[in-house]
Amino acid sequence: MNARDGVVLTDEAGRSVSRRLADGVEVEILAWRPRGGAGTRYRIQPTSGDADGWVAADELRAARHPVESVPRETAAPSTRPVREEVGRKFGQRR
Repeated sequence: MNARDGVVLTDEAGRSVSRRLADGVEVEILAWRPRGGAGTRYRIQPTSGDADGWVAADELRAARHPVESVPRETAAPSTRPVREEVGRKFGQRR
């Protein structure tokens, strides 16, 4: 297949799902599966949110422009009061 035809997405078993992505479509990698000599496969989804599928590693290439990382949410500090144990050493029972 040449680049202008795009890439065929497959299911986990490698069977075609009758869906092609055009060359240059930006995708998000959802999972990967090493397959030894058969080559690594990646589960991808277009950033437009269309259906996902699997492609061979050699069907992917780096983004033309750096992708801005999404900041992780930080956990809010606990507002629960800390109960202090006074008068006993670590490991002692009451």
